[in-house]
Amino acid sequence: MNRGEVAALLGAASAVDARIPQPDPDVLTMWTGILDDVPADVAGAAVREHYRHSSETVMPADIVAFWRMIRRETAERRHEAELRARRTARQLDDAGLRAIRDGVTRVTAALAITRGVDPEYAEAEADARRAYLRVPCPYCRAQPGTRCTGPGGKPLTKTPAHPARLDAALTTS
Repeated sequence: MNRGEVAALLGAASAVDARIPQPDPDVLTMWTGILDDVPADVAGAAVREHYRHSSETVMPADIVAFWRMIRRETAERRHEAELRARRTARQLDDAGLRAIRDGVTRVTAALAITRGVDPEYAEAEADARRAYLRVPCPYCRAQPGTRCTGPGGKPLTKTPAHPARLDAALTTS
């Protein structure tokens, strides 16, 4: 707030409370210094709220406390809106992942039929592959979603994953 806004605020408050200090230069300087980051409309709302609930004289600390409460509530509402948006996005992502997984299941079954393999066996094998790809490998330190690697850093070819990773997948599922 600037000096003129503080003078107007003190004038309005003195209409309700005769104990409000008259806006002389020293009072204006002090109140302006204390309320410099408070918007004038928020300060007016703080004075209204104060006198609705209290018969004590309003002080700059009351106005600053009201401003902090407004900022905190605004930040909390923004944070809650962001969390709701993230939850919604995650739900959409989960639905998309389920649709992809269903499509992969259908493709796996179709490929199994063309190869002459039992589709249920092929799906069980795909489920096992998904299970061990969800956990990190304690042996080669492969992260979830990546294949296990051998000593040269190349993906394993003879086995789907290290036995330790397969054990970890079995214990977590």
